Order: sequence, then structure tokens, then C-alpha cells
Amino acid sequence: MFKHKGISIIKSEFIQNVFTLLSGATISQIIALISIPVLTRIYTPEDFGFFAIYLSIANILATLSTGRYELAIMLPDKKENAIAIIKGIFRIAITFSFIILIIVLIAKNTQNRISDFIKPFYFYFLPLSIFIIALANVFTQWYTREKKFKVQAKIKIYKSSSNAAVNILIGLFYYIKSAGLFFGHIFSQTIQFLLFTTKFYQQEKKSIPQIKRKTINKQLKDNRNFPFYSAPMGFLNTISSDILIYVLNLFYSTTLVGFYANAHKVINYPLSLISQSFTSVFYQKINETNKKVKLYLISYFINFLIASLAMIPVIFWGEEIFGFVLGNNWTIAGSIAKYLAPLTIAGFAMRSVSNIFSLTRKNDILLIWQIIYLAIILLMILLSRSKDFKIMLLSVSFAGALLYITLAVIGYRILKIKYTKNA
Repeated sequence: MFKHKGISIIKSEFIQNVFTLLSGATISQIIALISIPVLTRIYTPEDFGFFAIYLSIANILATLSTGRYELAIMLPDKKENAIAIIKGIFRIAITFSFIILIIVLIAKNTQNRISDFIKPFYFYFLPLSIFIIALANVFTQWYTREKKFKVQAKIKIYKSSSNAAVNILIGLFYYIKSAGLFFGHIFSQTIQFLLFTTKFYQQEKKSIPQIKRKTINKQLKDNRNFPFYSAPMGFLNTISSDILIYVLNLFYSTTLVGFYANAHKVINYPLSLISQSFTSVFYQKINETNKKVKLYLISYFINFLIASLAMIPVIFWGEEIFGFVLGNNWTIAGSIAKYLAPLTIAGFAMRSVSNIFSLTRKNDILLIWQIIYLAIILLMILLSRSKDFKIMLLSVSFAGALLYITLAVIGYRILKIKYTKNA
């Protein structure tokens, strides 16, 4: 009797925690989505292009700046050891950011392709962005460990709201190209960082000074597999996600980057809301059920169908929809969304069930696939870059979709081999 009650309480707590996090993510993404039609009428595609490049670089470098040690915060039994990891990450991140500052200063004062690439003034703030993003990721892991899910949900909403508000206000009253987008980002990230660190210090101000250098070094040494294995995986994943930003800027124009960035947001924000909800429930259920193969197949094809239905209007009326929602100057974004539909559908379906690689302890296969994916996408870009950008997008889209479908088949085979008797 007590056993069943305990299981029920655990399940209830788990579901409540999931929905608490999802509510914060959902509201913050809805705020961001609603603000896009306003922002596209204030800022130009080129403005969005410059900002997309900046943000992508910041996110990629932030992934490296922590060595992915933040993933180790959940592991220690003792809270003191988790705090030691946080202090260690702080030192690594601030050193990394300082190195990036030196590189930016050198690059900005030389005449070459790199200086042209980072010519907007706000690239001077890149080290600050890297540090803030890195520490925000760290505190997200910390508050997950401490089960402070309401804190995370509220801060996500504050961040999204402040970002949208500053973007709109600066754009309306003091428009200077993409500066409003940048200052909105910096302001919202700073708000998030200050809220996280203030609560952390208030909660742990007695423990923090007691953590010795010896303990910090031991924790970093014990968890050194994260910078060696997880950091490369995170780096490749971020590069793969943003590869078109760099390609479009390098071979075409920053304006085209802006069209792509907003096409990606408008299409993926609604789908990601579904994906976040589904992935959490799927991972819970596939751990419990004996019919793992059947659940995997049903889940994959349901998500494939959902994404296909969501993309049908874009495929047939992409230009008209984007022109109406974002403004007449944004019809090209609708074309880009249409050409990337196969990749969007296949990627969404696979990401929703990708936890099976963690379940089966096959993350090494996922890493190999990620390397192959990036190599093939780059090859398709090089082969088609001399043609019209639409041909290049279609080549990337169909190649990427095929690779995601291949990953889905691999996942199916792994589950079938391991759990064939229970399927």
C-alpha cells in the first residue's frame, strides 16, 4: 500500500515539475513568437542577419567555455561537491572569455575577412555574452538539481519579456540598425544572470567560501570526461544547427541570413513547444514500458505526421503566409521555410524520440552520426553553392532529412536488438 502511494507521489511530483518547466518555456516562446511580427516591421532582414551571426557565435563559444562541466552538477551526492564544480566552471568561463576578448580586439584591428565578418560594434561585447550564456546554463543545471523549477520558469518569462520589450522600445524610439536587437539580448541575458546568481548566493552564501581549491580541482578531474566527450558533441551539434547562417553569409549576403533566421524561428518555435512536451513524456514512458519498440515506432510516426501537417500550409503558401504575418518584405523567408520543409519534418520527428540513445547508452553512435551529418551537409553546400541559393537549400534539406530518417532507423534497430524479447 505504502509502496504504491510512494510511486504515485513520485509520478505526481515528476509530472508537476515537467509542467512547471514547460509552462515557463511555453510562455517565454509565445512572447518571443508574438514579438516577431512587430520586430520585422521595425528592423530590416540585414539587421536580423547581423544579429543572428553574433548570437550563433556567442552560443557556440559558450558551449566550449564551460567544458560542458555544467552537466556534471547533477551527479555529486554532496551539495558541496556540486558547488565546487560551479566555482571551477566560473574560473574556466572567465578565463575563456578573457581569451576571446583578446582575439576580438586583435581581429577587429586587422584588415581581413574576419574583421569584415565581425564589423558591428557589439562584437566587442562577445566575451560578456559568452560568459553570461555559460553561467546561465550552469545555474539552470543547479536549479534543476535543487528542484527549483518555479525559479527557472519565472526567470525564463522575465528574460523573454525584457528581451521583446527592449527590442521594440529601442527600435521604435532610437533605431540604429541592429543595435536594438543586440541590447535587448544583452539586457535580458543580464537580467537572467543576475536573478540566478542573486538567488544562488542568498541560498548558499555560507557554503561558497568553504569550498577549497583542492576540492574544486578534484571535482574537475573526476568529471574530465565532459570536456573530452560532451563538449565536442555540444560544439558539433551547435555548429550543425547554425551551419546555414555561416554559409548564407559567406556565399550570399547578410540579408539572406536575416530571412533564414526568422523563417527558422517562426517554423521551429511552435514545433519546439510540442517537442518539449512530448520528449519529456516519451522518455518517462519508454523507461517504464516493456513494449519499447512499439512505443518508439508509434511516437516517431505520430511526430512525423504532426510536423508534416504543420508544414503543409508553408509548403503551398509559404510566401503569402510570411508576407502577411511578418510584412511584405519578408516573402523570401516563406520561400526558405518551404525549401527547408523536408529537413524540418524529419528533424522534428527524430528529435522527439532521440532520448532512446541515452536510454540504450549509445551516445557514441549519436556522436558519430553528428560528425557524418556535418560532413555531408558541408559537402552538399560545397557542391551546390555556385548555383542559386534555392538549389543549395533544397540540397541541404533533402540530404539532412535523409540523414535524420537514417538515424531513426538506427534507433529502431538498436531498440529491437536490445529489447526484442519484450517488444
